[in-house]
Amino acid sequence: MPLWMNRWATARRVAAIFFPQRPVLKLDGHGYSPTILHRILHIAGVTSAFEVAETALKVVGEIAISARQINNLVNEVGQELAADRDARTARYANEPLPRQPTTVDVPPDLVAVFFDGGRMRTREPEQGRDVHQPHWRETKNAGFHRMKSETPSQEPQPDLPDCFRNEAYVEKLVKGLKSLKNEGREEELDVEQPSPTSTASEEASPQEAASWQPETLFHTCVSSLASSEEFGPMMAAEADSRGFFTAQKKAFVGDGQGYNWTIQQRWFPDFVPIADFVHAVEYVYTASKTVHAEAPSRWRQYLEWATACWKGDVAKVIADLGVWQSRIGIPPEGEKLSESDPRKMIHSVTTYLSNNGGRMDYPRYRRQGLPVTSSLAESLVKQISKRVKGTEKFWNDGPSGEAILQLRAAVISDGDRLQQWICNRPISPFSPRCRPAPLVTSA
Repeated sequence: MPLWMNRWATARRVAAIFFPQRPVLKLDGHGYSPTILHRILHIAGVTSAFEVAETALKVVGEIAISARQINNLVNEVGQELAADRDARTARYANEPLPRQPTTVDVPPDLVAVFFDGGRMRTREPEQGRDVHQPHWRETKNAGFHRMKSETPSQEPQPDLPDCFRNEAYVEKLVKGLKSLKNEGREEELDVEQPSPTSTASEEASPQEAASWQPETLFHTCVSSLASSEEFGPMMAAEADSRGFFTAQKKAFVGDGQGYNWTIQQRWFPDFVPIADFVHAVEYVYTASKTVHAEAPSRWRQYLEWATACWKGDVAKVIADLGVWQSRIGIPPEGEKLSESDPRKMIHSVTTYLSNNGGRMDYPRYRRQGLPVTSSLAESLVKQISKRVKGTEKFWNDGPSGEAILQLRAAVISDGDRLQQWICNRPISPFSPRCRPAPLVTSA
């Protein structure tokens, strides 16, 4: 070997001793170790934009990476997560009937599935720069909560909670719910949905106020742009993997959307279906404002109807609305009415209560220690929206939009779903599939 090559090799060895470089374990075509890749993707999932993630990684994590590269990694790993989810869903859906539920070491006492839809703006991909054909897409979001609750011997909360008897609060709450339905839920609810046990009295202790309300011990979530027909088995596969079908008490909570209950009947038939009480408050408050012009009268009417719903007497409210419908007039068949037409509004409220009356037996749910509001579902939609929604955010329709939802769902769920996937993905050096097979020697 020439002398200069010997000197060069010696210099490199000395440099390696005094100026060691950080080890890099390549997972794929990128030079990132599992730890670094997890940091990059986690920051990308919790910050508001890839540019913000780039700055945070550089300043705090001392990781130099461009926003474009972060976007590429999110698309790559997010699509892998979606593919893995779809494979697990297919395995579950194709199991021979009757399916044997997955068991866990400690069967849950109470599990609750919360379901709600959201919105995100997408664009047509591969159309060049700028935004092409922007449009809203509905996201399906499901929360899976392993909970702890008591089973009281008698009705734990017979009276309508104080928060629902506060006129200013109810007005603000209803306005917030209505804003979520307009413009693709672009306006976020600016008031926290109440716990049904909240009270304005300072004398009640927190322990007494929340004694019957279920407490979340562990939660995970699933989010997707899929249709409701595709999303139902995704939800069932996730619930089964957590041992939900072996729980002693099971609840499925949602608003009045028809596909909520189609999913519940098809994939969660032994879960107790519960229509969110907060949405019932919205409907009866809207009806009271429709039939009464004066504020005192409409508030008294609302309190009467809300109390009846809280006590499970939905039939009384439906009967009262029938009387008001006959006074105001029945919507003519085939005639298109405005949303503010009193005839249409009373008809809509009556239809909602009639369709969901069998899922509004709130006294029974409270005695069983089950949740009665979908506030956790609204919270989940809000958490997803914090990452995927904004005035300048447009996601490519299809796999790219699906990828960011998978990443966001992974980072806001309890546990270490994202880290486990990164360390065990099929192309990871830590995966058994990538380890060399043991040598077989002949005897």
